[in-house]
Amino acid sequence: MRVRAAVLIFMAVIAVPVAAQWNVGLEINATHYRGSSRAANDSSGPTRVRPADATTFGVRVDRAIRRARLGLQVSYATVGLTASAPDLTLTDNSSGEVFEGQLLLNFQVVGIGSSGAVRMELGPSLHLWKAESENRSRAGAVAAAEYEWPIANRFSGAIRFEGVLSKSWFDPGDLPSELERRVTWRYGVGLGLRYRL
Repeated sequence: MRVRAAVLIFMAVIAVPVAAQWNVGLEINATHYRGSSRAANDSSGPTRVRPADATTFGVRVDRAIRRARLGLQVSYATVGLTASAPDLTLTDNSSGEVFEGQLLLNFQVVGIGSSGAVRMELGPSLHLWKAESENRSRAGAVAAAEYEWPIANRFSGAIRFEGVLSKSWFDPGDLPSELERRVTWRYGVGLGLRYRL
């Protein structure tokens, strides 16, 4: 009985046209980091140290499940460090790389016109930060809103606004004593090109 049920489920899945189920895409995103550390008291040194703003390049795959989509987005960026004081900001863009993965539940909020749509995305995020010879991982949460519109045939475009929240990128002992660790948050805007298989 279980085998028969499994065969029927498998046949139902493969009978659904693949064109209606899978999307692949590329995305470029301008990201801005905030938080990560802050001065605990008045000092003559930097008042904040955080990851530097960066441009990420990503690949995504998602599958339609009824009206929702379940997707995976993987991105890469070179990310430096920024130290700021009230009248001075210094950025070192040669200090690290970030690989990030996001597991996303995507659902339509409202349709616009015949085939455009505003969609929301929520899910967990994991990034791996490589600074010199040291690797660190941070888990977080991502929320995004996007507008997706048809371009031609199976191609569509998307503009996406996202926010990501995670623990501080710094470990105890990384920072001068006058700085304390804070959560790291990131926001960004991206442009995507997607293809429906």
